[in-house]
Amino acid sequence: MTDPNDAGGTPYAIEGGVPLMLPLDGAPGSVKAAHAATRTFLDRALPGRAIGRTMAVDALLVVAELVANACRHAPGPCRLSLRVSRQGIDVAVEDTGPGRLLPGMDGRRPDGAGRVGYGLMIVGRLTRGIRVEPRPHGKVVRACVPWSA
Repeated sequence: MTDPNDAGGTPYAIEGGVPLMLPLDGAPGSVKAAHAATRTFLDRALPGRAIGRTMAVDALLVVAELVANACRHAPGPCRLSLRVSRQGIDVAVEDTGPGRLLPGMDGRRPDGAGRVGYGLMIVGRLTRGIRVEPRPHGKVVRACVPWSA
């Protein structure tokens, strides 16, 4: 697995700037574990900053969808990485699936190019877009939940 610190954006000096890195086995229960770890991370990383219920719910939904997709479509383990940046909450899920871009991965419905799950469409709308970065043994899917206005 690769270093999530190359996600772009400048992290705040929160907890020494250390992101959450959670290895998951890809088995049933991985989404639940990722959800719980994300809640804890947000509570600890932003103790004096009210990020707003909407942003917290958005971040939890983005994490759940990206981890669920990794568990459903990629064989083997995956890793969730979270960090706080000036842009918002950076979410990265690394898995062993192919690193190709699929129609609609930007969160928009493709026009006649095939079907894309509604989960990724929702993630695309809640974030600044979805990026898929191929790796030698899989891919990293990244999204940033922007700070609420």
